[in-house]
Amino acid sequence: MTDEFHVAAVDLGATSGRVMTAVIGPERLEMTEVARFPNGPVRAGDALHWDIEALRGHVMAGLRAALAGDPSIASIGIDSWAVDYGLVADGELLGAPFHYRDERCAAGVEAVHATVSPAELYAATGLQHLPFNTVFQLAAEGSRLGEAERFLLIPDLFAWWLTGRAVAEQTNASTTALLDPRTGQWHDGLI
Repeated sequence: MTDEFHVAAVDLGATSGRVMTAVIGPERLEMTEVARFPNGPVRAGDALHWDIEALRGHVMAGLRAALAGDPSIASIGIDSWAVDYGLVADGELLGAPFHYRDERCAAGVEAVHATVSPAELYAATGLQHLPFNTVFQLAAEGSRLGEAERFLLIPDLFAWWLTGRAVAEQTNASTTALLDPRTGQWHDGLI
């Protein structure tokens, strides 16, 4: 039995993405960049979105290259910008995820603060006010939110595409202003 682990990592940043492989062991960390690709918002009508299908293609090509170079990869981790998400219904993504810089966030802030004061929101979640936090984006969704069965944060969306499991990773969920930091669970009252 070896003390080394072979893993792959997907890192989706605001302007670029990459797929890395790593060999991790006692006193060893060897990382290799397998793929790098551009990322940025695209305008569709009057809204900014992530080019999610292009990202999906880049990620899949990068992971295929990673596995071709190291078939002993045992795990894949996915990291991305926080706060953004995809809405899912009937096993399908309901359109391209909005970009956190989309102007609709201002309407979401107003809608949330009409129900929950900034102080109450902070007390419930411990998250600083940023106008693009997920809670505000969801409040700005309108009718599309009613069509969704779930929302998946971007890394969880990619994990769902890879595994078929729809889950929320707690660290990323903590950026939504919908997680209760005391329980580590979704805050039902805010939702």
